[in-house]
Amino acid sequence: MNQFEFFYQAHLKDVAFHGHKIKGRNGDTRQLIGTQIQANLSEGFPIITARRVFPKTMAIETQWMLEGRTNINWLNNKGVKIWDKWADEYGELGPVYGKQLIDFNGINQIRNLIRDIKKDKNSRRHLITYWNPNDLKKMALPPCHHSFQVLITDTVNIVVTMRSLDMFIGLPYDMGMYAIICSAIAKELDMGAGKVIINAASAHIYTTHMNLIEQYLSNKPLSLPHLMNISTFTDFNAEEFQITNYAYVEHLKPEVIL
Repeated sequence: MNQFEFFYQAHLKDVAFHGHKIKGRNGDTRQLIGTQIQANLSEGFPIITARRVFPKTMAIETQWMLEGRTNINWLNNKGVKIWDKWADEYGELGPVYGKQLIDFNGINQIRNLIRDIKKDKNSRRHLITYWNPNDLKKMALPPCHHSFQVLITDTVNIVVTMRSLDMFIGLPYDMGMYAIICSAIAKELDMGAGKVIINAASAHIYTTHMNLIEQYLSNKPLSLPHLMNISTFTDFNAEEFQITNYAYVEHLKPEVIL
């Protein structure tokens, strides 16, 4: 049973139909404050099935980010266009996610995270942040998912914190990307992957997407696919990412709101 997507649909419906009306920077929204979405990776790979998404795109963006890249040309060469609207004429985005991962004021957070987990897996200090006040004004877009924490039990678990979450367009890709990161860390540590939990300060939808949201919510989720292969966190390669049995109900095409 696809518990993740039924849970997600319930929260999306709540935001869309019961959220506060907010006139935001980039359009009319409905917003709820303080929403949590979670997925248990032991139940399957958490990508939505009641409309089509692109898991390989998630893996490519993850590699781009983990390698410290901030120019869209590398993504474009692999057929990924999701950052194009924010880039300048040279394809630059400024010191966004990737830069902060490998050079946060001189600190390589990826290397430090794995080192520290291996040193003390039970620590509650295994945290990565992208929110660098020194660099915010240079970024094309400040980080929406601004930090994540790794918590080790008998599995690897990730808790993601977001300042802003587009529940309809953003959440499916954010959940997929952090499921990939969680699984890659687990592979590096020779452990199982557990939960991905996303906490959003502002969970919202854009009212221009309401017709598509209603169409999506009318579709019944299918079974989740399963992860077949993945590379490690410190040497991540999107080509090695494989899931099996991904099926979807239909292909809806919402436009990203800048």
